[in-house]
Amino acid sequence: MKKIILFFTVAVLAGFANVQNVSAQQSIAETVLEVYYTHSTNRCAGCTAIENQTIETLNSDFKAEIESGKIKFTAVNIDEAANKDFVEQYEVWGSSLFIKINGSDKTIDLTRDGFAYARTKPEMFKEKLASTLRANL
Repeated sequence: MKKIILFFTVAVLAGFANVQNVSAQQSIAETVLEVYYTHSTNRCAGCTAIENQTIETLNSDFKAEIESGKIKFTAVNIDEAANKDFVEQYEVWGSSLFIKINGSDKTIDLTRDGFAYARTKPEMFKEKLASTLRANL
């Protein structure tokens, strides 16, 4: 009798572990990266370069991911009243570039890299952005 109970317990636990594994695999497969570029109405050359280089990188290196919805890009004018909730949620106050990984609390801030490289060393910026996106897909 003890052997039957032990066998049944092991079988149930093995089935539970399998369900957990499938759920984890499904959530990984459905990962979506949201790329946000925030800006005010008046922008400098660096701010414009960050947006332009981000869009160019996404269109050239991640076209399939954009089309499938794995990566989404959103530019947000923080001065517009319609974006007030977004501004409060992400606590943005100026130009910024960040990646939100859905299904986690993780946010990757690339603002510093954007201002350092997008205008003067665009290839370095594009590589940093692309490698960050690839590492989180």
